[in-house]
Amino acid sequence: MDNADRDSAWVTIDTPWSASQLFEFASDLQRLFRLNPYLEIQSWETDRKILAEGQRVRCQYLNEMNGVARELTLSVSGLKPNLGFILNYSEGLKRATEIIIEPKSNGAVLMIKDWYDAVVENPHQTPAQRQAQLKEVDRSLTPWGAAIRRHILGMARWGQLPFYRAWRERFWLPMPPRNRRISRLIIWTTALEFVVFILVFSIYWTAMD
Repeated sequence: MDNADRDSAWVTIDTPWSASQLFEFASDLQRLFRLNPYLEIQSWETDRKILAEGQRVRCQYLNEMNGVARELTLSVSGLKPNLGFILNYSEGLKRATEIIIEPKSNGAVLMIKDWYDAVVENPHQTPAQRQAQLKEVDRSLTPWGAAIRRHILGMARWGQLPFYRAWRERFWLPMPPRNRRISRLIIWTTALEFVVFILVFSIYWTAMD
């Protein structure tokens, strides 16, 4: 992949995991992408179950943050065990997503780096065409990094509990992002109502005494 004439954006994530643990986590591509809180994956088909050089993934998704809908093929290249790999996009302004793992003394750092074709000034391009092109820049990269960090910290803290992993990865993540946000709001609202009920009940019970 020649990135000399490309633009890039990235996010770094500090984790308590080792480089090998982090690489194993990132190797589950569908889980990695579903952790993006603004990416609705509508279909996902891969020709291999285990991450491998040359692996191809056919996917269809909607990026809720920029409104871009795509049906494309991802291909794996530059695979280096415990160090990272590159996902190449078959179309669009974004040409690749690079996964980089850097070990450190108390864990490892995950960097997700998006590579874009450079947007060159074109005098024949209308403002609407240029705006449509710039719209493809994925602004969900930072929220994606934050969601990955929350997930990893949650797994590190609660992953040994019965059913926690299954609930997170088999029930929660397959839900569309919009449904996850609604469910989270309902859960927090219900919890708040319960706290208020307990508080009111306690005041009432104290007054009765």
